[in-house]
Amino acid sequence: MKLRVLATERFSCHSCGNCCRGWHVELLPADLEKIRAMSWPANDALHGADVLDQFAGKTVLAHRVSGACVFLDEATNRCRIHEKFGESAKPLGCRLFPFHITPTFRNEASVTTRFYCPSVRKNRGISLEERRGELERYARELNLPQEGFDEKTRSYLHREQIEAITEFAGMLLGAFERDDQRAIFLFLLAGWLPSLKVNELDRAVLGNAFPMLKERVELLSSGAARRLGAGGHLAFRALLAMTLRRDEDIMKGHASRLSRAIGTTKVILGRGSLRDLGAGHREGKLVKARLFRDEIRLTDSAVMLLHWRMVRAKLGSMQFMGPANGGRDFLAGLRSLALLYPLVVAVAKYSAGNRGSSEVNEDDVDYAVMAIEHSYGKLPILNQPLAKFLETRLMEPESFVRLVRTV
Repeated sequence: MKLRVLATERFSCHSCGNCCRGWHVELLPADLEKIRAMSWPANDALHGADVLDQFAGKTVLAHRVSGACVFLDEATNRCRIHEKFGESAKPLGCRLFPFHITPTFRNEASVTTRFYCPSVRKNRGISLEERRGELERYARELNLPQEGFDEKTRSYLHREQIEAITEFAGMLLGAFERDDQRAIFLFLLAGWLPSLKVNELDRAVLGNAFPMLKERVELLSSGAARRLGAGGHLAFRALLAMTLRRDEDIMKGHASRLSRAIGTTKVILGRGSLRDLGAGHREGKLVKARLFRDEIRLTDSAVMLLHWRMVRAKLGSMQFMGPANGGRDFLAGLRSLALLYPLVVAVAKYSAGNRGSSEVNEDDVDYAVMAIEHSYGKLPILNQPLAKFLETRLMEPESFVRLVRTV
């Protein structure tokens, strides 16, 4: 299987331990055999310990009440399995993180990194290209399907056309001065493509269309911004709550289903705290985010560079469509990338407002990207009818432009 690797992305582990707290690692049959065969000394806390649990119908590594994996040495942030038995003894999911490998075209897969990891967000370490041999071994262990995207997932476009569009989108995001314009550009691009016949679409047509798209973006983003109505605000907060909800906390004992439902309702109504949605979120009050007001601003586009790097990584790896994004087709995947912008801004404003600032800074965006990336393409709730209805409601042309300009 041919592996598409993003040479611009880098990663080396810096032992922060976040991945051993924020994720439940699903165990494959081979992983279970290794775990059950491990021999721990009689005086070791892991001797005879219950190290397995069930979550969403899957067998996973158990976590302590603190939220840490039972195999994490919390004093050193290092894995006990790795220390005693070597890296190869760890479950595949542990070895794989933060890499995300998913099938794309026939007999091909792509690899990118999860921006949940601090080292990934800082782009620290060895380039993915230098890790190609290691990544190819992981891809073989995953035994990925060979069929590739079907016609519906490709939105009935050919591979060459999809590659041309993703390169076009990634490159021309930089042609706009403002972040809201970049999000509107992705949204308009996804809306314009269906107007073409498949045999008309090529790189020349894309290049010729850019002046028209740019003019449209500038027109929609000029003048005083009109605000969403109360229904739009409610729909956005509901989608935000679904995206940020961490139901695995219920399994860890950090929350009950009732408290999580109450917390979700509070966020939908514009109250409560994001911490009500998950123990990994920052403390604060949602009202301090001042959503849909001008009191907290993005005054410098440079603070959003991390967000757009994440978007470009998803474009370049094709991990905004198909199995990497809940089975969405190409056009729906493009729209989901556009919708990431207001979600990230909302979380960043929450962070800024709760530290008493009227300006979003890079740390606010770092937290927001981490929080949103945790869910992107992973949460089953985001593929349920209610979430899709909310997306459709917010992606109506007039609604989306109002959303990104006023959130």
